[in-house]
Amino acid sequence: PQCHSTARRSPSTQKHKERTDCTRSARPLNIEPFSPSSVFLDRRLQTTIFDRHQQVAAMTPTQKAMQTLLGASALTPAMRFVSNSRRAVNPTVFEEVRTDLLSAYLRRTPSCTNAVNLLADRGARVHNDHVALRSFVDSRGASGLQFLQHLFVGFGYAPQEGIVIPSMPVNAVWLEPPEETQWPKVFISELRVDEMPSEASAIVYKYVDGYYDDAVIDHAAASGDARALVDILETPPWSVTSSDEQSLRALGKQHPALASATEYAAWTLTHAHRWNHATVLVNTLGLQDVDSIAKLNALLRKHEYVFNPAGGADGVTQGSREKHLEQSSTVADEIHVTFACGTERTVRCSFLELIERHEGFRGFLGQNAKGIFQSTWATN
Repeated sequence: PQCHSTARRSPSTQKHKERTDCTRSARPLNIEPFSPSSVFLDRRLQTTIFDRHQQVAAMTPTQKAMQTLLGASALTPAMRFVSNSRRAVNPTVFEEVRTDLLSAYLRRTPSCTNAVNLLADRGARVHNDHVALRSFVDSRGASGLQFLQHLFVGFGYAPQEGIVIPSMPVNAVWLEPPEETQWPKVFISELRVDEMPSEASAIVYKYVDGYYDDAVIDHAAASGDARALVDILETPPWSVTSSDEQSLRALGKQHPALASATEYAAWTLTHAHRWNHATVLVNTLGLQDVDSIAKLNALLRKHEYVFNPAGGADGVTQGSREKHLEQSSTVADEIHVTFACGTERTVRCSFLELIERHEGFRGFLGQNAKGIFQSTWATN
C-alpha cells in the first residue's frame, strides 16, 4: 500500500474531504426411521458448511483478519478490562469509522494481519485491546490530544487519567469505550514541540500550526459523515518534505537524548493521526499453549517476527506481572511514501502490540509506553 502525503491548508480555509461435515449422530433404525426430508436437510447443511469454508478460503488475509476482529462473539466488560457505563452515541456511524480505520491499518500492517490469522487458525478469540494515535501541540498551544479526544468523547468514550512519559516531552491520556460496545480503548499522545530545540520546533510548526480546530470534527460528526471522520484520522492533513523528515531524525542521532522526541516528531509529520498500532489482548485468547505474553512472544518469534528491543527482563517485554501490565511490540512495518517534494522512500509506519493485563488493571504505564514508542524508530 502507498502512503501519499497530500498537502492541505488549515481547516478554516479548506474542507476535509472524504470516507462437517455435520452428519447426524448414528441412531438405531427402530428409533428414527428413514426420512427423505431429513436426508435432504443433512445434505443442505453439509452444502452450507462447505460453502462457508470455501468463502473463508477465498478471503484475502486482510478480509480474514477483519472478520476475526469484528465478527467474533461479544466479550463481557470484565473480560475486556473495561469500565464505562456511558451509552454509546451514534454507534452505527462509529462502527463504520472503526471498520474503515481497521481495514486501512491491516492493509499497511501485515505483521498484525498475519498474527491475527495465525491465532484465529488455532482457535483463539482475538480482541483488539486498544489503538494509539499521535499528535502535536502547536505554537499557539492548540492541543492535538484534545482535538482527537474530542472526536472519541462524542461517541461515548470516557477520558481517564493522564499518563506521564518519563524523559519525553509528551502528554498522553487514554479513553475507555462504552461497556455496551466491543470497541477498543484509545491511547492518545501529543508532543510538546516548544520543549524541543528551535531547529526541530521550526520544522514541526510550519506544517501543523493552525490545524487543530474542534469545529472540523463537530461538523463531520453532526452530519454523520463517517467518511469525513475517517479522513481526519487516516489521511495526513499536512505535507512534509523528505529533507525535513530526515533533518528531524538526524538531530536525534547527533543528540541521543533527543532521539525519542525527534523520532516521534518525524513519524507523526509523515503519518499524522492514523492508527500507530493495534493490540492483541492475551487474556482473551483462550489457548492453553499460549496463555501468557511470554508464550505469545515465543510463538510469533517462531514465525520470524522481529520485536522492538526496548528493554524488559527478556529484552522485549515492558512492565511485569507485579506492575499488573505486560506489553511487547513488533518493529513497525515499512510502507512506500511519496513526500511533498516528490521524493519516494520506504519508511516505518504501524506495528502490532501484545498486552497482558493482571489483577483487573485497566490503564497504562508511562514507562511501558516510552518503550513501545521505539517500535517506529528508523534505527530499528
